Amino acid sequence: MKKSISASHASVVFAGFTAYFFLLPITLHPFLSAKLSWNPVLNWFITGYFLFVPIFSFAVIAVRKEGRGTAPAILEGLGMRAMSTRDWKYAAAGLALVFVLTGLIFGASFALNTLFGVRELSTEPWFVKLSPLQGIERLLLLVWLPMFFFNIVGEEVLWRGYIQKRMSTRHGWLICAGLWWLFHLPFGLDLMIMLLPITIVIPYVFDRTKSTLACVFIHGTYNGPLFVAVALGVMA
Repeated sequence: MKKSISASHASVVFAGFTAYFFLLPITLHPFLSAKLSWNPVLNWFITGYFLFVPIFSFAVIAVRKEGRGTAPAILEGLGMRAMSTRDWKYAAAGLALVFVLTGLIFGASFALNTLFGVRELSTEPWFVKLSPLQGIERLLLLVWLPMFFFNIVGEEVLWRGYIQKRMSTRHGWLICAGLWWLFHLPFGLDLMIMLLPITIVIPYVFDRTKSTLACVFIHGTYNGPLFVAVALGVMA
């Protein structure tokens, strides 16, 4: 049986994972930086596994506790169903809106830097000193790919498929949007500003479609190419 989740319950889950996220850059990440001498981006990939695998696992365990013992039942409980034409329309429109709004933020940052000397927004978290992957280092993207899966799918099945789907509060998507935005606090202010559009658009799309896959599509298509561009030095 699907349980109902209150705003306070949702806040506790988000706060717990946000606090855990805060710990990783000041504990695990420095430890890895001291032990590994390859491109420092590898430290973030490993740290990401420690963050996103638990998020993914929490969502699966939570729906299993509702009595969903089979894979199809778990997927249904997490909103992972085939997308309809309407779902695809919302997903495509949402993705386009995220790119446009993010582009406007980058444009505003560039204009402020050009006109007033304000520092441009950084695309890197404060704890990740990313050097573009060169030569054999590009094989590190094979380490990134599974982490990327747990990042995108893990967040969407927990934040949308489990929590938002069960929110009993009216306009719960706005609460989830705010909580998800705050979850990114450990990344620092620059990335929080850049992530504002996607943290609003994806919860709204889920509110309209109840399709976790639509949200996975937006999240993955936005984050994946952007990260690869930064990792390969195409985008600073």
